[in-house]
Amino acid sequence: MKLFWGDLHNHCAVSYGNGTPERALDNARNHLDFCTVTGHAFWPDLPMDLEHQNAIIGMHLGGFAKLRHFWKDLLGSLETAGEPGRFVALPSYEWHSMVYGDYNCYFDRFDPELIDGPDPAGLAAALEETGRDFMMLPHHCAYQRGFRGTNWDHFDAKRSPLVEIFSNHGCGEADDASGEYHHSMGPRVGGSTVRAGLSAGHRFGFYAGTDSHDGYPGHYGHGVTGVYADRLDVASIWSALKAGRTLASTGARIRAAAELGEAGVGQVAARADSMPLRLEVEGTAPIERVDLIEGGDGRTRVRRIAGPSIEPVFRPGRHKIKVECGWGRGQQCSDWRIDARLRGGKLLGAQPCFRFSRYQAEDTGGTEKILAQTEDSLTWSCRAAANPAGMTGGTHFNAGGTQAMVLDVDLGTDAELIVSSEGVDLRVDLVDLAGGSVGQSRGGFGSPALKIHRAIPKREFSFRFEEDDYRPFASDSGFAYFRIVQSDGQTAWLSPFFYE
Repeated sequence: MKLFWGDLHNHCAVSYGNGTPERALDNARNHLDFCTVTGHAFWPDLPMDLEHQNAIIGMHLGGFAKLRHFWKDLLGSLETAGEPGRFVALPSYEWHSMVYGDYNCYFDRFDPELIDGPDPAGLAAALEETGRDFMMLPHHCAYQRGFRGTNWDHFDAKRSPLVEIFSNHGCGEADDASGEYHHSMGPRVGGSTVRAGLSAGHRFGFYAGTDSHDGYPGHYGHGVTGVYADRLDVASIWSALKAGRTLASTGARIRAAAELGEAGVGQVAARADSMPLRLEVEGTAPIERVDLIEGGDGRTRVRRIAGPSIEPVFRPGRHKIKVECGWGRGQQCSDWRIDARLRGGKLLGAQPCFRFSRYQAEDTGGTEKILAQTEDSLTWSCRAAANPAGMTGGTHFNAGGTQAMVLDVDLGTDAELIVSSEGVDLRVDLVDLAGGSVGQSRGGFGSPALKIHRAIPKREFSFRFEEDDYRPFASDSGFAYFRIVQSDGQTAWLSPFFYE
């Protein structure tokens, strides 16, 4: 199967947020395979406390009214944006709850109604009466129960085959995961985490969605979902999502495949005392470590597996090279048109790491896009925002305004990379780039800059783990999944295996 990348949770101005659906979808088509534009729709237990919650009441009730007004137009925009083989869009809306946690409702047709319910079971029953297929997927699970954290006592995996493990709220996996919640809604707490749901005996796969409100699906560092499917069309993507053939990532397009016995990710294996376990990973930066998280019998365990050694010595062959632009001071944005050319090598592919920056009044569509690509060159455009002081776009998932492209290249002995943009010209011998990065500012001190990161060889960005006699952690039924962490902090989670 092929791996397709998309964003299952993004907002724009049709409820509350910024940007038209058309601009959001244009942004998505420039760097994603699929997406949805989610409208805020219902909150049956909205706190109606005018003294303390007046702003929240006004924002949500106004957003719900806007969505009702624009719902049919939004559905039309989503249907029109789809193009089998190139891009898939799915309809969705968000249902909030203090008591039960938030759910997004998804559909594989472009004529769903906006339907409310008093609780997840009531909402599901009302949706089932329409005769349409649907999914109800929880998100930002790890808030406190009663404060929009997922209430696992009322979770139904039949209607919710996936759970959001990461978004711009942070990582809801578990207390041992990087990416604490720092939203005004409160902290991440253990009893509401995704792993708590698995430990309670629920079976589901993982997804990540930006939950951004700027009309920019797939914002790098806010979350993206990888889906293994036969084809890029609505039916194939929908089927793969429901089957849990997914991986969730903070943003980096980390390819991974795994098997436990005869089962793939999201599937159930027959338990044996000894089982073969396989993992293959291809990242975008050095693989720092792989964690195998195991659970069952009311317990969990994290096994830490060291990644490959880092050896900055050039050898001909496949490498990944990130080209990054941005920086600068204050509220400054910088526009870029970047030309990258290889000599003595071949461009195998490119993986965008695009973020929302800010739009000018005259902008009607996305500014981040690949403009031209050949077997030895790539040209792209983007607008970068200055980074907040003290923060970068790497280890802090949600921070940073830089834009980047990861070049997948096959390099010969005398390979050279030439990157030019806006008065910056960098010509680098790849033998030297294997030892360290280079960069150059466009102007004086504090001006925007362009950087070519160290060339990462295949032996550092790929990883294989095999265990022929894996012994299940649980004595009866249990789960296991892989968490992959790169040296730049970017992280991916494969949907769990289950065994019984």
